[in-house]
Amino acid sequence: MKPHLFISSLALAAATGAASAQEACSTYEIQRGDSLRELAIEVYSTEDFRIIFDANRDVIGNNPNIIRVGDVLTMPCLEDIGRAPAAPQTEAEAMAAEMAAELVQAAEKRAEKAIAEAEARVAEAEAEAKKASEDAVIAAKAEAKKEIEAARAEGAALIRNADEGERPEIRDRQLLLITGGDYAPFTDEALPNRGLYTNLVETAMLRAAPEQGYKIQFVNDWSSHLDLLMPTLAFDATFPWSRPNCEETAALSEKDRKRCETYNFSNPFYEVVDTFFARDGSGYEQTLTYADFAGTTICRPEGWSLSHMDAVGLYEPAITLMRPVSPDECFHAVMEGTADIVAIEAHLAVEAIARLGYEHRIIENPNLAAIKSLNVMTHKDNPDGEAILETLNQGLAIMQQSGEWRDIVSTALRYQMENG
Repeated sequence: MKPHLFISSLALAAATGAASAQEACSTYEIQRGDSLRELAIEVYSTEDFRIIFDANRDVIGNNPNIIRVGDVLTMPCLEDIGRAPAAPQTEAEAMAAEMAAELVQAAEKRAEKAIAEAEARVAEAEAEAKKASEDAVIAAKAEAKKEIEAARAEGAALIRNADEGERPEIRDRQLLLITGGDYAPFTDEALPNRGLYTNLVETAMLRAAPEQGYKIQFVNDWSSHLDLLMPTLAFDATFPWSRPNCEETAALSEKDRKRCETYNFSNPFYEVVDTFFARDGSGYEQTLTYADFAGTTICRPEGWSLSHMDAVGLYEPAITLMRPVSPDECFHAVMEGTADIVAIEAHLAVEAIARLGYEHRIIENPNLAAIKSLNVMTHKDNPDGEAILETLNQGLAIMQQSGEWRDIVSTALRYQMENG
């Protein structure tokens, strides 16, 4: 077997133009940026490019400075062209050569260790910088949240103080209702009539009590409705919210039980399909049983009822629950792989998926869904709460009997289909 000449990693590191490590007694395809001089250094540890040039004149031609990408050159064996390194003639020369080889190997090992240590230090520095940046963002968000909560509390206190003293009759004062946006086609200030559900509520109030003054306020932080604004009685009613199965509280989550204990509900103004969405190809968009979701991470926005999930066993620790503020965050989480499934209302999901550019990438599971009602809620501590709900229920009944409810719904859904 012919001896092949290999160049140490130290020599390779110094060869700054060769595309990859080569060896004698082989062939090599010219890459962009190559030169005969650099190839000679890499393969033979010499700048004498004539070793390669003389062996490949039929390919290169008469000008060694012009080589073409894609040409295949022969890297000759040194002994074939009479340039093999002389073998040691004496025992001393042989020992010197062996010692030189050992020194090269030791140097290579030291270099490899130094490179590995340097890479580790770089990685550690990058990780520390990333963590510091993430910690700063988390701290800034926490501080902003504290300021927002303080402002809300102050606003709620001002509203309550303004109502101190003898409380006027419901017909003699303005009712304050609260809802939120980004919930097409039901509630959003940019939608016609500020959304389908908002239109239904306002029309019900008009039909049942045209003399009643009211104001609808939009606050897009939905969780604040139940955590702060309604408990302080800053608002008289909030919509639209689903009613858990309050007749079977033992099967409900703690938050849903609290909702049943704390709020009264109107009759349903609308019913929605609450279903599951997953990334195309994940398998979760086709499964037929809830049991197949075991071990997954399911994302459902904060403030949304978990009753339909609790009823089918989709609660921790059987699954991991993710609860961001925004529905958009759930769809981003599925695309990023930090969540497997989004549990959400179908209308909102279709709008969000199209807006975020995830069409045909996040798919609805058509096999697992639940029909849920959307209601108006009043706090049980509000002395006018039941009267407000009775008024709204009366208005809803009038709309349903006259056909006005159907007209409002069909008009809103048609707009959503044409402009969604």
